[in-house]
Amino acid sequence: MINVKKINSQYNQLCSLIHSRKIKDALDILNQLISEAGFSDFFVQQEHLESTYEQMLKYTLEGVHDPERDKIYMKLQKSIVELADKVRFVLLKKYSGWLTLSLQEELEKRQKLTGKGVIESLDDLAFRSELDEIINEDKTSPRTDDLKRRELIMEIFKHLWLTNEYGEAENSLVNSLITCRDFAWYEQAQQVSAVLLSALRYFDEQKIQRMIDLTAVEDQQVSGRALVGLVILLHTYDQRLYLYPSLLSRLELLKDQVDLDRVLEQIVLQLIRTEDTLELGKKLHEDLIPEISKLKPKLEDKLKMEDLKEEDLAEDKNPDWESVFKESDELYKKVDEFMKLQMEGADVYMTTFARLKSFPFFNELTNWLVPFYEENPDLKEIYNQESDSFNPELFIAGLRKMPFLCNSDKYSFILNVKFLPDAQKQMLTSAFSMEMEGLSQMISDEELMNEQFARRVVFVQYIQDLYRFFKLSPFRNEFEDVFRGKLDIYNSWFFGKLIQDNGIYRNIAEFYFEKGHYAEALDIFRMQLKKDPVNVELIEKVGYCHQQMGQYEQAVAYYRQLDLHGTSGAWAMKNLGYCYRKMEDYEAALGIYIQLAGQQPEDIKNESMIGFCHLKMEHYDDALKHYYKIEYLKPENTSVIRPIAWCCFATGAFEKSEKYYQKVFGLEPDYYDYVNYGHLKWATGDRKAAIENYLLSISEFRKFTFKDLQKIMDEDASILVERGIEKEELSLMMDYLRYKLR
Repeated sequence: MINVKKINSQYNQLCSLIHSRKIKDALDILNQLISEAGFSDFFVQQEHLESTYEQMLKYTLEGVHDPERDKIYMKLQKSIVELADKVRFVLLKKYSGWLTLSLQEELEKRQKLTGKGVIESLDDLAFRSELDEIINEDKTSPRTDDLKRRELIMEIFKHLWLTNEYGEAENSLVNSLITCRDFAWYEQAQQVSAVLLSALRYFDEQKIQRMIDLTAVEDQQVSGRALVGLVILLHTYDQRLYLYPSLLSRLELLKDQVDLDRVLEQIVLQLIRTEDTLELGKKLHEDLIPEISKLKPKLEDKLKMEDLKEEDLAEDKNPDWESVFKESDELYKKVDEFMKLQMEGADVYMTTFARLKSFPFFNELTNWLVPFYEENPDLKEIYNQESDSFNPELFIAGLRKMPFLCNSDKYSFILNVKFLPDAQKQMLTSAFSMEMEGLSQMISDEELMNEQFARRVVFVQYIQDLYRFFKLSPFRNEFEDVFRGKLDIYNSWFFGKLIQDNGIYRNIAEFYFEKGHYAEALDIFRMQLKKDPVNVELIEKVGYCHQQMGQYEQAVAYYRQLDLHGTSGAWAMKNLGYCYRKMEDYEAALGIYIQLAGQQPEDIKNESMIGFCHLKMEHYDDALKHYYKIEYLKPENTSVIRPIAWCCFATGAFEKSEKYYQKVFGLEPDYYDYVNYGHLKWATGDRKAAIENYLLSISEFRKFTFKDLQKIMDEDASILVERGIEKEELSLMMDYLRYKLR
């Protein structure tokens, strides 16, 4: 049965087949879609395309030379995919039940009532007379808060959004938005979203051309949004862009108008950041906020809050607060990390404000993407709440300037304020003013208040607005989520055509690397390594990416390359040793650590790893030598007590093993310690103590089960037998423990 998921799946498959030049397969899928649509005109068009392709194949294989063949082939591909666009639209209209499509029908009905159902020029638009009041220089434009003007802006948005293919009327309309100075920046900015959503809904080359036009608007709030929209559209339709050479020509011209390399880098990095948004929100709510909550009793004790009188509440910041955080170093690091992430443009507020999207304001689709501006009539109710304790003008003006909140969250914030009692409004205003003062100082100190910073803020905020629209809005199911899947824009055809600067690719790779997205970083590092095959840092990072992905053999291959170039340093050798250990090649790992110990005789970690490799290879006497050395050099290092205790047991030195296990139990013993000590007691003939320790390993530790104990017993069976325990007794012991644990 056909449904929206199947329609989109077949459509996307068809587009991929066209890109892969599998034309017959694409035509077969097109035929299936047309059969579902049932439009006779579609069948006629398809038959023509099939016939054209058959003729082309015939002439080609018969050796007939046709200088126009490549052009015909490209035109054929373009015609197939554009017919698929039309068929998909008809099928969605038939089967989706989407609000978007009912709005489109409503718009068409209203247009027909004007007597000009077919729109050919600007004069044919149903709202032409209202539009004329703004774009006609001989007329006085209505104020931006005028109800009729707001309705006009909404009509323009709906028309640009719901029109499938832009013609002269739509192109002229966008041109009027750009050239008419009577349009406010926020009115222009809204229409950028209209063009973006329209192009995502239904592909049309003219829509991307108009988006390029909008990047030329002087106001950065408009041009910045247009640049973001342009990158999203180019990435979304990357597979078919080669069919529209005029687009690439426009983009090449755009390079001369804006610093396109830098712009693309900033937008791509910000889009990549969205991949961590949900994880970041989870970390904030599960990690940072609970840690801050734990500090509450300490703060209350330190500040003796129960002794505070009402008049004392106006005191300045308490000097002890900083010391409280110093006692929580990990928390201080976490707070500092979030501050840094905030400065970088990470979306740290997504999950916080997701709960504040239920206001009626967000029932209107356009409000999810409207810029935050003081003149917005939807804020009128907030302005009316002015009091001695709350200055809404100051508050809203400050909120608009805040770079770390996106527009959507600013509306959530301010709409929530109106429900607060006056006392809380006063506290919020005071805290907000202090925050803004500190923020201004920070921005000033870092000299970020410049044109480039302002543009980047637009990129960050608009991408975050879009993220909320596609993830949270009630309309999200009617759009393909541009943030779903892999945002590997660096792999896009258009990106390779426009970006020649190798440094930008490297910056993107380093960003992925820093954020722990090793597969993506590896992808770019390997591309770079092909161009610079002896670059030591690239070889190291490729090896490290493989290592972090658990691909240890590949990691070893790259680390070994450094040996061939004579550039293998201590860092690479340690990671090489680590990979060998993960591969359980302890002999190879041992050779690496012995070599490292010769270079770094003071490094205790190397001694520890040599001991560990000997232990895993069951060279217990050799292992003990290195563990005793560590104990002698670093007597405060308690990490060697357990392996010494075990090695002594394994070599039959039971008295020494007992001595070290007593030290272990003076620390914080875990279930392994109880099991291992049970082994020792059993080997020395004290079965009762052995049983007690085995039982304690399970009763004292919830996560340790009988099944886990059985696994350890199986692994340790050979050494237990070596230490004098009858093999038959092993199964008897386990059955006895099962009865005791009933």
